[in-house]
Amino acid sequence: MPRKPRIFVAGGTYHVYCRAARGERPFVDEAVAGLFVSMLGAVKGEHGLTILAWCLMPNHDHLIR
Repeated sequence: MPRKPRIFVAGGTYHVYCRAARGERPFVDEAVAGLFVSMLGAVKGEHGLTILAWCLMPNHDHLIR
């Protein structure tokens, strides 16, 4: 049974995460982690996002937006 659709509220606070597939660990390499953080900053500025907190783990990331 599929889950119910999420409800999005304008101006709401959301926990967003993304996990790597097949047990891969893309953020173990500091260069890749640094690139991710740089890209996150660029996207944040380009789209006017507010990021309240973020956490980068070896195989996934979390954002509070």
